[in-house]
Amino acid sequence: MVADLEAWEKKAGFKVGPGDAVLLNTGRWVRRAREGTWHGGYPGFHASTVPWFKARDVAVVGTDGGLDVYPSGVPNSGAPVHTLVLAALGMPILDVMDLTEVSEAAAERKRWTFLLTAAPIRVPNGTGSAINAIATF
Repeated sequence: MVADLEAWEKKAGFKVGPGDAVLLNTGRWVRRAREGTWHGGYPGFHASTVPWFKARDVAVVGTDGGLDVYPSGVPNSGAPVHTLVLAALGMPILDVMDLTEVSEAAAERKRWTFLLTAAPIRVPNGTGSAINAIATF
């Protein structure tokens, strides 16, 4: 939710702005290692965050899951954030990232900003590819 993003900004002492990437570590991989695979609801961005991303001119969004909170709360749409970010904002998304180590490194440094480098594999006529994202503090 937008209130959660803005609470994080206040806590981190940082305001998201033009060209920034917003990455959400939900703890998916830690939970999976502890509990195994699960089915049902999972955390992510709510549809109400899309206008916030637009207003802040965010360049990239990503999560350790599938981007959207599930269930989405939007009738007849399981992934409204995914759809709107790609189609309405033309923004690349980074799905199913493992953000565990970068989250730990950021917490150790008490620094929540870093240079994100993520080069996709060239796939002719492709719409996505694997990446090896690198955080440089």
